[in-house]
Amino acid sequence: MTFTLFGRWQIRVLLLATVGMLLTISIVVRFNSIAGQSFLTLLYLGLFGLAWDFGYHQLQRLRWDGDWNGLLQFAGAIWEGLFLVTVIQAVGLPGIDRANFNIPGFIGFYTGYCVLNSIVTHSLLRILSPYSRFNGGQWF
Repeated sequence: MTFTLFGRWQIRVLLLATVGMLLTISIVVRFNSIAGQSFLTLLYLGLFGLAWDFGYHQLQRLRWDGDWNGLLQFAGAIWEGLFLVTVIQAVGLPGIDRANFNIPGFIGFYTGYCVLNSIVTHSLLRILSPYSRFNGGQWF
């Protein structure tokens, strides 16, 4: 399936609102982490991700098959995580204390999010919405 840009955005927001929120809530409760920073990190991940999706969409159009395989999704996830950590450490983001930003904690959170995101994308979303494949990944 070749995603449209709106399909990419809809799936990203859906996964952040479900998988990302559930994972963030479980980490906040389990490790007594700062809830505000955890949810802001998730928000920034989504905002930067929406911008990156525009670039991914343009790159996808250059590929001979017009598809974005799992290896490229994995590479994109690594790039997004490294970018967010670099921005937080170098510049800082509003609401996130860069002096107390827990990089190992973020790596654990982000790895868990990427694994769950991949599982849900390649199994549960295809079961719940089989026809979105014919609409470029768009749900609405």
